[in-house]
Amino acid sequence: MQGPSGTGDGTGDELVQLRHKIDAVDNQLHDLLMQRTELAVAVGAAKAARQPVSGDSPAEGAKFIRPAREAKILRRLIARHKGKLPKAVIVRMWREMISALLQVEGPFAVAVYAPHAQPGFWDLARDHYGSRVKIITCSRVDRALSAVMDGSATVAVLPFPREDDSGPWWRRLVGSAQLPHVIARLPFGDPGNQRNPDLQALVVGRTPTEPTDRDHSLLVLEAPEPVSRSTLRQALAGVGLTTSFIHGGRDNQDSDLNLVEVAGYVDASDPRLQLAASGLGKDARLHSIGSYAEPLTSEELADEPADH
Repeated sequence: MQGPSGTGDGTGDELVQLRHKIDAVDNQLHDLLMQRTELAVAVGAAKAARQPVSGDSPAEGAKFIRPAREAKILRRLIARHKGKLPKAVIVRMWREMISALLQVEGPFAVAVYAPHAQPGFWDLARDHYGSRVKIITCSRVDRALSAVMDGSATVAVLPFPREDDSGPWWRRLVGSAQLPHVIARLPFGDPGNQRNPDLQALVVGRTPTEPTDRDHSLLVLEAPEPVSRSTLRQALAGVGLTTSFIHGGRDNQDSDLNLVEVAGYVDASDPRLQLAASGLGKDARLHSIGSYAEPLTSEELADEPADH
């Protein structure tokens, strides 16, 4: 007797049964996604009870986002993932869901430096914050940063600092605890179809930073007299901070500014900042301008070997 497919070998029956199972799993996934949404709404209400939301300004979104928590979620899922579904897809799926649920919790908008010559930064913003988020495209870096400062955007996606930057944007984060600060680094996972896969970016916002088990922090040394990079590196090493890079130079106000990336989590209240600055000359000060969770590595994102 022939099966429904007419092959006579039962293949059609097997496919029908497998598709029924897929439908049942889809329903379970959908039920869990709706449950996840209800929990996100409850979380948003709990956050709002602690920090009341006044209006629908994107600036209010800083009360809801938790970059460190998001990084921990993705690291945990990638560590437990098995099977043939690529890990990069897991990251993309959860990033889309996380971003969508953030918009359920409260107002959210992203300003991104995206000139015509470098559209890859827009790709980074879209991939990390999802297809439904409001993205404000800015042709200049200072305008993207200003959007966070004036409250028209929750976060800004800005180019990762380079030694040869002219008028580097990070200088604007020095001077007050009320200023925005670095909260994340992009891409967090695989760059996928990003138009320039080598681009790196930092996310700036007003949400408080939190430590994860793997972080980097950005410090700025402000000193009236020049400080050599070797001296700065040694002073930081003396308080247990390992330097990744140093960028710097003198600004228009004639004070020496150096941007330093160090391994680990360092916030503005960390006593190591004052201790290290004390050995760098009179009136030298070290400022923390944020931190970020280390992105997933290529080793962490490596998939199971294909069958041969």
